[in-house]
Amino acid sequence: MNTQDRDLARSYAEAFYAAAFERWLRVLSGAADALALDDSLVERIQAEQTDFDTRKALLDGLLPADADLPVRNLLYTLVQRGDLGLLRDIIGLLAAAVARGREVTTPVEVVSAVPLTAEERAALTQKLTDQYGSGLEFTYRVDPTILGGLILRVGDKLIDGSVAGKLAAMKQALGVTVVQGEG
Repeated sequence: MNTQDRDLARSYAEAFYAAAFERWLRVLSGAADALALDDSLVERIQAEQTDFDTRKALLDGLLPADADLPVRNLLYTLVQRGDLGLLRDIIGLLAAAVARGREVTTPVEVVSAVPLTAEERAALTQKLTDQYGSGLEFTYRVDPTILGGLILRVGDKLIDGSVAGKLAAMKQALGVTVVQGEG
């Protein structure tokens, strides 16, 4: 799959993800709002002496008929464990996850033999942004064993421009093998 197809597929997946979670958030928020308006309903739903099927039916009365099963199961679990009071916090955390999901980031790992200067980092950032687009999230690591150059991992793509990598490729191309004990 080329980069353009991968980006298009990612766009579809993110749109689907966001739509599903936004729908679920609307249903959960509606249930939380209904519960906030009726303290006696909350007490009845949380009453452990009432059988679970009755509590479940009370909860189902708050939900639209077409509410998705994962939403229902989350609410049933909260009721069963006595954690219904966490619903607003859960909604907030899910909303934050949806917002983060819209912020598409691609991890970039940069490995160098020596620490890069601010100017080198800026130039590399610009070059990779031009090539891969915005939303790159950089981490830097120093590994003297690569001898020089850089090893880059952009998303799932590995670019080995290290001296050690080039030497290994050259050895392989030449068919050179090193036998231990010879010297």
